[in-house]
Amino acid sequence: MNRKDVLLEQFLCCQKKSHWFVSFEKAVAGLTPEQANWKKSDSENSIWELISHLVFWNERFLYRFKNKVIPKMEGNNDSTFTYLSESKWEQVLERFNVVMFDWIETIKNSEDEKFDQRISEESKETWLESLSSITLHNAYHIGQIVTIRKMQGSWSKEQGVS
Repeated sequence: MNRKDVLLEQFLCCQKKSHWFVSFEKAVAGLTPEQANWKKSDSENSIWELISHLVFWNERFLYRFKNKVIPKMEGNNDSTFTYLSESKWEQVLERFNVVMFDWIETIKNSEDEKFDQRISEESKETWLESLSSITLHNAYHIGQIVTIRKMQGSWSKEQGVS
């Protein structure tokens, strides 16, 4: 297995292939908009906000990877948790899925040398390092989604992770 295959496997596990952890697809299966907006307290993020955050950063780095213009960031990282607040629940899910499938296709079609390139002139980080961090970031927040569902009682151990 080469490094491109490893990255593809990481993105697939985050998106739809439950392996060592529950995939996004499984983590949000059957979730209603009301459940997605639920918060135990105001100091925590809802599932909807977590997905908005994931879309924001995955999309931004995908644009950079594809050498597309990246929109100027308004606000700070905290504001990314409300990025898709005006969208409908189905649109939020679709947006995440589109970005993730785009990542998978883009990585599949990339030349191996791309992974050795720095992500920007200002950064010492390579695309290989950055993409590995992106999948870890995705997995972390997917775990939060499962935890929130457990707290609200909308998770069944048959979905994985007891």
